[in-house]
Amino acid sequence: MIAAALRPLRDVQERLEGWFLDAKRGTYGASFSRIVAGLAVLGILVTNLGTRYALWGPGSAWAAPIRERSVWGGLHELWSTSSPLLFTLQYLVLMALAVCVIIGWRTRAAIVLLVIGMTALVERNPMVGDQGDNIARIGLIWLAVATASEHWSLDARRRRRALARGGTLTRAQRWWAGLPVLPAWTGAAVHNLALMALALQVFVLYLASALYKIQGDLWQNGTALYYPLSLHEYGVLPWANDLLTSNGLILTAATYFAVFVQLFFAPSLLHPYTRRIAVPAVIAMHVGIAVLMGLPWFSLSMIAFDGIFVSTLTYRRLEAWAGPRLRTLGDRVAARLPRPRSEPATTS
Repeated sequence: MIAAALRPLRDVQERLEGWFLDAKRGTYGASFSRIVAGLAVLGILVTNLGTRYALWGPGSAWAAPIRERSVWGGLHELWSTSSPLLFTLQYLVLMALAVCVIIGWRTRAAIVLLVIGMTALVERNPMVGDQGDNIARIGLIWLAVATASEHWSLDARRRRRALARGGTLTRAQRWWAGLPVLPAWTGAAVHNLALMALALQVFVLYLASALYKIQGDLWQNGTALYYPLSLHEYGVLPWANDLLTSNGLILTAATYFAVFVQLFFAPSLLHPYTRRIAVPAVIAMHVGIAVLMGLPWFSLSMIAFDGIFVSTLTYRRLEAWAGPRLRTLGDRVAARLPRPRSEPATTS
């Protein structure tokens, strides 16, 4: 009788173990996060290229008192050179690492080096950092543990070519080709655990943000967005900001929309129907932040990790839709490129 009563619990346990250990989940979402997070980091570096010396380089002595109180110890010393040339070379190497993450070349090593380099760079001057580079670094740490190059990467192409050649590969050859060297269940468990940790980080961020908002009278009254959108520092498109702040109904709706989307994001993912509302809604919120408040890299970082909640079926449909169109576009571009002229044959 006891065994019969416990059978449903054992069935649930077996299904959970099967989900966790049988295969890597969300590999499309992890690959999407890798690409978009890499673009966000590259965007931060490119847009600050002209002011790199004053912000972090040899001209940032004004930030030394803040630097000395860094909780990261001496990590910022990686960028402590007094040579503008050497600093620029290091900066370009960091940009190259971001490109490697985007295209998925030696992805795990590139992500680790990118996180170390970005952390050391930002800690040179914490005053100019924001939550965009912070969430990007946190998310990339988990992507370094997970498998983030299963799709749309040079690593995936290398693995396919290694398998196509056939034959028995040594452990070292499999490691170099990016093929698994540990039992399949171990790799699946590590990947799924890292993806779950990343999801939990996103849940905590949204919930904490929402709970902080609802404590304020301005958010409760629906007027909180009026004040930041009225500042000229956020006026990337002043006419759009004016349009929003001049209409009380739209302003109140946008304010409550931001609160409720963050507050109910996690529970909305429990059902497919509500998930199809929650994920586009939170992405729309971040697009609004990017356009109206001039914070594109923060928004892009958040959208990157929101991508892990999109279903594999959706990604496959998008891939099937976009693949032929991208190939057609590539063929058109290649057809317009000048071709090298052939040398005329000579006779002796």
